[in-house]
Amino acid sequence: MKAVTITLQAEEVLRLEAILMDKNKEEALEFLKTVLRPKIRAQGNRGLDSQKGTGVPL
Repeated sequence: MKAVTITLQAEEVLRLEAILMDKNKEEALEFLKTVLRPKIRAQGNRGLDSQKGTGVPL
């Protein structure tokens, strides 16, 4: 998997800061799914597959 640089818009940064301050796990997951994943995929990096494990213990 190649390295990826992600640019966040000002409102996305504010949303991320609010999530971190609130320690909101559900909103954090939603942010990953709706903001970060599309940005990563737009760069052509489709290395992660929801049907495969990552090998990283949870």
